[in-house]
Amino acid sequence: MRAATRFAGAAFRQAARTPYTARGFATAAANASQGTKYSFGVGAAGVAAAAALYTTSDMFGFSASAEVPANAKVIIELPDGTAVYVTGDGAVGGAASGPPVRSNVLLPQPKNPKYKLAHIGFTAPGGPEFNTDKDKNGYRYDAVPIANGVIRAGAQCDLIQYDAWKHDEFVEKIKGYDAFIVRVNPGQLSVPGTPPGAQQVFDDLMSSKVKEGKPVWSSPEVQTSMGAKDALCKINTMSCGLPDTMAYYSASDLEYGFKKNCAFQPRVMKQNRGSAGEGIWLVWLVDKPYCKNYGDAMLKNSDKLKLMEMNDNHVEYHTVGEFLEFCVNGPTKKAGTWTSVFPGKYLEGGKEAGGQLVDQRLLPRIVEGEVRMLMVKDTLFQIIHKKPTDGGMSAVGGISNYTFYEPDAPEYADLKKKFVDTDIPNLLKALELSDQPLPLLWTADFIPADGKTPGSTDYIVGEFNCSCVGISKFGKGCGPEKSLADVSDEDYWEGTRLTDLIGKKAVETLAAK
Repeated sequence: MRAATRFAGAAFRQAARTPYTARGFATAAANASQGTKYSFGVGAAGVAAAAALYTTSDMFGFSASAEVPANAKVIIELPDGTAVYVTGDGAVGGAASGPPVRSNVLLPQPKNPKYKLAHIGFTAPGGPEFNTDKDKNGYRYDAVPIANGVIRAGAQCDLIQYDAWKHDEFVEKIKGYDAFIVRVNPGQLSVPGTPPGAQQVFDDLMSSKVKEGKPVWSSPEVQTSMGAKDALCKINTMSCGLPDTMAYYSASDLEYGFKKNCAFQPRVMKQNRGSAGEGIWLVWLVDKPYCKNYGDAMLKNSDKLKLMEMNDNHVEYHTVGEFLEFCVNGPTKKAGTWTSVFPGKYLEGGKEAGGQLVDQRLLPRIVEGEVRMLMVKDTLFQIIHKKPTDGGMSAVGGISNYTFYEPDAPEYADLKKKFVDTDIPNLLKALELSDQPLPLLWTADFIPADGKTPGSTDYIVGEFNCSCVGISKFGKGCGPEKSLADVSDEDYWEGTRLTDLIGKKAVETLAAK
């Protein structure tokens, strides 16, 4: 078997003149990778050299070519304790016996991959301030584990960074791929210094791949439809929805609908933008009873409201008129004095630009916390209960305690049956996304509500998220001085369970085409 790669760098120009000896190539590799060392578990120097260089070619830009016998095995050991083996027939794994050994770098690609996938990231200009999801190597902190999950499933997966300044070259670069895993944080393609309209240009490219019949996880259409708050209106007849959920796109619709709904019962008003509870308000009437029947009364501008913003649970008191002014025009003089650090203007830009407010019934049992279902396509991976700390109302924005459950936890068996088995098969149709695959990695957050039977509980979706959902178990590897090597073994293997499932589901989707 021939492991053929191309060499770059002075160290390897020197190595090219060095006989195929373990010492010669190990020295060159160590120099080129700034201190990485290799211990070779075979006597055949050419085998050791080729396998070492092949293993690190994507990470460090090495290249060479050598003959590797099919029955040979090379163990590559890095300073942080990472060790993987490569055999001549292309197999990759841990030690010859015992549990698998972790790898903190990209694994070698399969010899004969089933499919070719590209993991697409983007490094925004401006340094760490605008790249809070990156490690010291410039990739997303969970990029290597996701790609390795695909590789272990038998497919090729390359880490490719989008270059907004060389878009046409990028288009050519990705032509040969079968599917795309897009891991670009929302907003990164719009930060100062990026080419004007870069986000739209990139979105149009990904949408064109969908039209070619190539899966994109997640496509712009899926991210927009599932991430938009008015998705809650489209699922309001499902078991996970509320029938009295409404969306407002104009100031007149907002005024009429809010004054009618809030006169009857407490509400939750949700802006479309943001992801940590900013612009999501719990709303109660103050000094005035709710009407007995829906539609019996309409609020006046002078009626008083108690408002709690869910990003930090702070409370404000305003009149109906002030609240509506803030929602439409921001903290103007007419809106009164606001302590929220966010500027309102939730309808700005209109529907096409994501300007909308969703009006949903306030479920009082939200104080018990939210239940998050972490999904890999149609498979439930984990259930997380997020309970507000210190008696707060909101379990978003990081101010909550977390309890983790396995998918078959009896506490949530009914929710799993209703959502995973019944609602998910119809979800894409309800969201008008029938031509798209489910996201590879996504979440649904549920709020408990009293069921029809005394003592029973229904769970209502408060939000979907499929825009670059992070894998928290690898979070310790995030930062300008951090890498996957900073992640504990316990977290590494728990995270790897998830990324291996992601790889498996990606390959299954392509096989089913």
